[in-house]
Amino acid sequence: MATFSFTGKVLASLAAAAALTISASPALAGGEIASRPMAPPPAMMPPPAPAPQAAPYNGQSTGNSLVDIVLYYVPNRVLDAIDIARVNIGIGCGFGFNIRATELAEIGYGQYSTTRFGMKGRVMPVYDEKIDEGGIGFLGWVNGCLQRDPSEVGADLHLGVIGAQAAVSLVEVVDFVAGFALIDLQGDDLGPNPWD
Repeated sequence: MATFSFTGKVLASLAAAAALTISASPALAGGEIASRPMAPPPAMMPPPAPAPQAAPYNGQSTGNSLVDIVLYYVPNRVLDAIDIARVNIGIGCGFGFNIRATELAEIGYGQYSTTRFGMKGRVMPVYDEKIDEGGIGFLGWVNGCLQRDPSEVGADLHLGVIGAQAAVSLVEVVDFVAGFALIDLQGDDLGPNPWD
């Protein structure tokens, strides 16, 4: 027969007494916990006024603060400088050429569809371009279809599967220079415009 030590008997007795005490509790017997009495509801009060709602953020500052204008000044001048030039190469089938000194003197002919790699202002450095043009322009008179920025000075050449473009937009040059006086002729500056 197994014999238990005095300490083992005491611990077993305490465990049995604890089990009987917990299970005999009327509050826990039915799985319910007695609740405290609740205070009566407060007198009827008008509902609180709704909090003012902020206008949704649209990516632009809501004011023309001097701090906003100063913080956007350098990035806007850099972006305006990037807008001036177009230099890229193209890969795709076709042929064509275009030489232009604005729309006042331009000649071009081409049929090609390319994927361009390089700069075209703020456009991503990889983009698709489809050209189907042919014509001559002089002093604003155009015979045919020419698909270029009317203020560009530049040239394009595409032979077979590869081509290149290089051009400068005179309108973007003027926008860049005017930007130093916070004048945004192209409407492409970020942040607040002090003249609004």
